[in-house]
Amino acid sequence: EQYLAECLDSILDTKYNEVLEVLAINDGSKDGTLALAREYEARYPEILRVIDKPNGGWGTVINLAVAEARGRYFKILDSDDWFSADALEKAISAFDVNTDCVLFDVLLEWGDRTERYEMPEFNTLTGDEAFRLSLMWQIHGLYMVRASIHRQFPYDETCRLYSDDNTTRIHYLVSRNVRQCRGEYHYRQNPQSSTHTV
Repeated sequence: EQYLAECLDSILDTKYNEVLEVLAINDGSKDGTLALAREYEARYPEILRVIDKPNGGWGTVINLAVAEARGRYFKILDSDDWFSADALEKAISAFDVNTDCVLFDVLLEWGDRTERYEMPEFNTLTGDEAFRLSLMWQIHGLYMVRASIHRQFPYDETCRLYSDDNTTRIHYLVSRNVRQCRGEYHYRQNPQSSTHTV
């Protein structure tokens, strides 16, 4: 609830003016998340749809979103993260007939400071090259992907954490090409989160 408005505003205020579909999935939140999401749904009924489900973990949320989505491309945005105003436009314009994944510029947001996720500069990688670079996270896993690939290789719902690590690498491996764009993904860092405390 604390960050949701900033997240949704970053999508809905985007410079991208083509058809956009936003699925806000409430995974059993006990605070005011659902009510806030419903307010946005009422304001943007042609774009945003809210789905409420019992808590089932990260993989169940993403697989449900992929099943419900109607678009050609798919991007996950965590509820505490946000896009720059031109991020979606830049990502979508980076796709061509042979590109299956497009990576964002990632800014790690620590509250008191911002750090850029450093990775090698590239224009185009083969899927195999991207897979190899992802093994030690020389390239990150915050990307837009063709929805058909996400449907073919969904998240492992038996993993409460890190299913996305495995799925990201599979998506890279099966891609014809992986490209980079200059759209910024602001990735909020929480030292108390599950991924920082394992």
